[in-house]
Amino acid sequence: MGDIVRIALVGGGRTGMPLLEDFLKRPYVQVIGVADRDPESPGAKLARENDIFFTVHPDVLAAKASEIDVIIEVSGDPSVKPALKDAFMAQGNRHTIILQDVVARLFISIIQNSNELIETLHPGDEGIG
Repeated sequence: MGDIVRIALVGGGRTGMPLLEDFLKRPYVQVIGVADRDPESPGAKLARENDIFFTVHPDVLAAKASEIDVIIEVSGDPSVKPALKDAFMAQGNRHTIILQDVVARLFISIIQNSNELIETLHPGDEGIG
């Protein structure tokens, strides 16, 4: 059996939902959890429908970091990435990668076979710093 990438999503809305839908089709992707402050977001509902861990608190996902290879942070909240980074540092976690909006947009553009990078829904989203 091949490798499996264990992923978590922070943000289950317009950017996170297409990713979650696609990841669920991929046998080499295991979605560990989804966090969204709106428990009725499309991603939250899809996670629960597929028995995927859901929380409204991104820091709860940070606590599960030993189970996660990649966290895709597309919440649009500029405080989330630094908080995740701080939580990982406090845990000594040097394994989990935090991906931001531009990488998510690249993935979605590829998934949709777009000739252009899809427009950002979070223009203020930048790297962790």
